[in-house]
Amino acid sequence: MDSHVLVIADVSCSPENAVEFGRVLREFAAACREEPGCLSYDVFRSEDSPERYVSIEKYVDSAAFAAHRDSDHFREIGLGRLMPLTAARDVRMYDQPCEIPPAGR
Repeated sequence: MDSHVLVIADVSCSPENAVEFGRVLREFAAACREEPGCLSYDVFRSEDSPERYVSIEKYVDSAAFAAHRDSDHFREIGLGRLMPLTAARDVRMYDQPCEIPPAGR
């Protein structure tokens, strides 16, 4: 199994900022997908709480994730435009994927 870094970010904003937050988050995700070390960057919006979003990001390694956090779009869009709208966030980073056999085996 290939090694990579998976980042899951659970973020929310105030209800009145939900549409703008989603628009900026999609713009940010599009910029991130252009990074050489980004394998994928998907954004999901909660059906129950439209002000809550989850992004699932996959990078080739921790150096690629560090480059992501040092990019111009991270500073300009992520820190400059998303963070001021963010009410809560939980960002978790995972590495060393492992295969888990199906139940019953």
